[in-house]
Amino acid sequence: MEEIKPRYEFRVWDDALTRVREKLEHFAQSKKTESEETYLVSSVTEKCNAKIRAALMDIKVLVDVERELEQWRPIMKAEFPLPGSIISEQVFPSLKVPSPQLDKRSYSLDEFLSLMSNQPEIAVVRVHKIRYQFKVGNCAAEYAQVTLNDVPRDTVAVESVDADAVLQLVEDLGIIGANTSYIREMKRILRLSEPIRR
Repeated sequence: MEEIKPRYEFRVWDDALTRVREKLEHFAQSKKTESEETYLVSSVTEKCNAKIRAALMDIKVLVDVERELEQWRPIMKAEFPLPGSIISEQVFPSLKVPSPQLDKRSYSLDEFLSLMSNQPEIAVVRVHKIRYQFKVGNCAAEYAQVTLNDVPRDTVAVESVDADAVLQLVEDLGIIGANTSYIREMKRILRLSEPIRR
């Protein structure tokens, strides 16, 4: 199996980023997709991007920061039902949260979400995305209209295994602002810095 190389990513957020989308459309045609996703946001780490999309558990972790670019490595993509062993040995450790005692051999999607909703250190965030994806040289780029638990935001991202290519496209698009991951933006907008009290 071919090794998956970590990707460098630069992402910004704003109330409206359509001007950057218009610039992207000068470089390439876009592919539009729409999805309903669920993110698991840990109060104790920003280095884990864990989400459920199309009934798949998808996890990537932050492995490095170089020249303001975040380098993320995919570590898991698995279908439901998820074995309890994967939940306790991979999902919870990635979120840096101790696993509770699991009494089932496997968990359906609904059972998994119920389990996560009962963890005080984890917030379950509903995310709706309308994404416009572009291929520009060695980079993948996207403009997306996103709602985070019904809070609307625009985001633009550029990513590649080539850090220089990412930085060049960010400059060409005139993107300004701090590189901010989905996890950090959700924590900021939804005030999820502290353990969730239920």
